[in-house]
Amino acid sequence: MTRARIIVIGDAERVRRVVGDGDGVEVVVATSLDALPEGEVPLLVFGDPSAPPASPRVGHVVHPALDDDALGVLARAVAAGGPTPVEAPPHPRPASQIEARQLQRALVASRRLAGASDLAGTEEVATDAVIELCHADQAFLLFYDAGDGALWSEARLGKAGDDRRAIAGLAGFAARTGLPAQADRAASDPRWSEAIDGAAADARVIAQPIRGADGAVHAVIVVVRAARRATFGALEAAMLASFARLAAPFLDHLSEQIHAQAVLDDGAAGGLFRREALDAHALPVRGDVLRISPGWIGAAYWVLVALLVAGLLYVALGRIATYSSGPAIVRSTTRNDVAATTAGNVSHVKIAPGDRVQVGAVIAHLDDSLQRAAVDRLDREFEAQLRNHMLDPGDAVADGALRALRLELQTARAALDDRLLRAPVSGVIADVRVRSGQHVEPGDVIASVADGSGALEVIALLPGSDRPQLASGMAMRLELTGYRYVYQTLAIDAVSAEVIGPSEARRVLGAEVADGLALSGPVVLVRGRLPRGDFEVDGRAFRYHDGMLGTAEVRVRSDRIINVLIPGMRRF
Repeated sequence: MTRARIIVIGDAERVRRVVGDGDGVEVVVATSLDALPEGEVPLLVFGDPSAPPASPRVGHVVHPALDDDALGVLARAVAAGGPTPVEAPPHPRPASQIEARQLQRALVASRRLAGASDLAGTEEVATDAVIELCHADQAFLLFYDAGDGALWSEARLGKAGDDRRAIAGLAGFAARTGLPAQADRAASDPRWSEAIDGAAADARVIAQPIRGADGAVHAVIVVVRAARRATFGALEAAMLASFARLAAPFLDHLSEQIHAQAVLDDGAAGGLFRREALDAHALPVRGDVLRISPGWIGAAYWVLVALLVAGLLYVALGRIATYSSGPAIVRSTTRNDVAATTAGNVSHVKIAPGDRVQVGAVIAHLDDSLQRAAVDRLDREFEAQLRNHMLDPGDAVADGALRALRLELQTARAALDDRLLRAPVSGVIADVRVRSGQHVEPGDVIASVADGSGALEVIALLPGSDRPQLASGMAMRLELTGYRYVYQTLAIDAVSAEVIGPSEARRVLGAEVADGLALSGPVVLVRGRLPRGDFEVDGRAFRYHDGMLGTAEVRVRSDRIINVLIPGMRRF
């Protein structure tokens, strides 16, 4: 049996240990690129995948921190020139409703590839389908050529060129081994390379290979989520694997079509006449005896035709998102309102906004002349009755009167204390809403106290009909009133379980801010915490304040433009 040969620059002993002597792999040690014989290609180099050597002779770069299991799989695949062939598994039958729903979503997503006729179209359709399937922020379809290790995007190749190779990155590992690679934080995985994977250091990444019927890897799907969003779970990984398995036949058909076209092109190139001459001969012959229109008319006609075709393609293949939108308000999570417990006139206010207070500190005095007079009167009566009782301790009538006066005095003192409005917590006075001489009723807010942490959240009131499509972890975009086109994106922390009416929503938000909201129907409350306490407008920073109003939007689904314009097309 011929042994596969792999050349290693770096820790060759470790490679020899993980592949084993009985695996049919011969490990050859090389000290540097210059030390290799002419024509030899170092297939495995230990180094930094984020900065691989520029030499085309490098096959794959391995970070020293890569674990032995992954290193062994990679070394065997590189030595063999591709992943280990596997027998195509039978289509699994779903055992639960979750698995059945997962398989249906993957089937629907993969069917979109049937209409693609070239690599660029396949890439566009696949990335859109995978973003929707896995709720990802970004997705890339990288085609793979095992012959030279090329790993490229057709969109990027057509714009600025793409000379990437599967020499590093999670995508490179998946292409070489045929196994998926996942990282909850890209930079924490020794295989990650931003230049190849296209994912930032703190992003969540899955690289899923697409293997054809022959077991060879045709492409790699890379899905990315931002660090602020939840990590990819087992469900998303399983759905991506199902999509790759279902998409493989479409890529096999596309590969056969491209190969057949290449054969036809080669045959035409080897004939008696040049291809350009044959194309020119096939054109219809037009006379040029009489020209009655300007020369630009013909060019303008074809420009209009191209615009029409582009518009039709955009309507047929383009997608439009549907958003759930409603009013929103910025609220402090540490705000505590001080409310009056009794009616009366404010005699004087002892604090001002921005003052720091301790728990129990007096914020304002209500007029207590009547209560104080009652306490003074009862004090005098109590002392007189106490003297009478001490002169004749056995007098039962005096003893009963003394006890009754003590209860009245305690009640009067409590009523007097109620005229003092105190801080319920220690913190900073956020605002004061009364002035001296103002009349207040029980429940009126006198002032508010914040505990100093300054945490702010956004409460959005979205249409109640969108409740089934809303979930925690989805992205919500906030636009403050008065600051157009200044957006703040935050993650949804909680969604109310029930749909409530406008009056109940105003009661939950509080009377002091509910009057500024226009509600016309049932709503669902959506909450999300602001990641920072300020926002920028034209290069200037402004702070958020409790009670600021705005508009919130949440992307709930996307659909093709043609289905929106012609709803009947959904059946096809």
